[in-house]
Amino acid sequence: MLEDGKISGRQAAFLIISTILPTSIMLLPGIIYQEAAQDSWMSIILVTFFGMAAGLVIAALGMRFPDKTIVQYAGLLTGRVLGKAIGLLYIVFFIYINTFVIRQFGELLVTMFMPETPLLVFLIGLMMASAYSIRCGLEVLARVNEIVLPVVLGLLLLIVLLIIPEMQAQKLTPVLEKGIVPVLRGIYYPALFFAETAVMLMIIPFLNRPRKAGGIILKGIVTVGLFQLLTMLATIMVFGPRTARIQFPVLILARQISIAELIERAEPFVMLIWVLGGFVKVAVFYYCAVLGTAQLLNLKDYKSLVLPTGVLLTVLSVLLWGDVLELTRQITKLLPPVFIPIEAGLPLLLLVLARLRGNRGGGR
Repeated sequence: MLEDGKISGRQAAFLIISTILPTSIMLLPGIIYQEAAQDSWMSIILVTFFGMAAGLVIAALGMRFPDKTIVQYAGLLTGRVLGKAIGLLYIVFFIYINTFVIRQFGELLVTMFMPETPLLVFLIGLMMASAYSIRCGLEVLARVNEIVLPVVLGLLLLIVLLIIPEMQAQKLTPVLEKGIVPVLRGIYYPALFFAETAVMLMIIPFLNRPRKAGGIILKGIVTVGLFQLLTMLATIMVFGPRTARIQFPVLILARQISIAELIERAEPFVMLIWVLGGFVKVAVFYYCAVLGTAQLLNLKDYKSLVLPTGVLLTVLSVLLWGDVLELTRQITKLLPPVFIPIEAGLPLLLLVLARLRGNRGGGR
């Protein structure tokens, strides 16, 4: 097997949270508010249920082949040629989404924290750290994330608690002023993030108890939903309609914090959330890409692909994407209709096919 490490259910749930939450809390509040206004928090609740449903589909599919990734079992369901095409599609998905995340990572640091620092400095630093972590294996990455994630969640919770004096509950009213349709429209963009549990299509075989994948994914998604809901409520109650015009609402929230002159402008909290969370997310997608490529090419080891893939990711993150406004436009225009079907629709089709054909991969 290309990967010998095993991770626990807790570690897998933590990886799911780190894969979705850090980037979603930075961009989604403003984007969702443009559709659902003061009812945006309802969109978060509904999209959490969507994420749970998508996650259960992924778990059900993965548990039928507990010793294989989707790159390996797609051919068993669809035939060798189509299976190879599906495997390649997911590899392209992992690479493409990762180039977006990498560029987003660098743009936020340059735009909001260090405008004099060249973008490439952040991109190369991120890729070096990610490459080292995945060469050490999934188990090491999961252990690192067990340290990183509590810090990220703790800092996010601290920001929300410290901003409470600035909150005004009346900014959440009137409820459903324009009906339920805007709330439903507000689900569309965050669905792209909540369906990123698709990484589990590559990780389920390395769980020490893959038959527990469904519960693991649900725990991860519910945690993401709760923290996203807290962030959304805090943003609305502080900024109201201004939320729709703010690129990075959590960062601006942190700038509003002022506690008896002891804590002023808590942007470093946000930067730490972004750096730590962004690193884990990039590493997870990076790992899925190199592992999938190695399996597609029938290589004995994925580590030989780490360096060339890292170079490719860095170059593409510069060439494919523009500034922050371009990244936001891609979230609202291009990425959801292209990638939500890959994240949620294709696994559902494969699951239906597996049940019709009675395919089971055996294993643990």
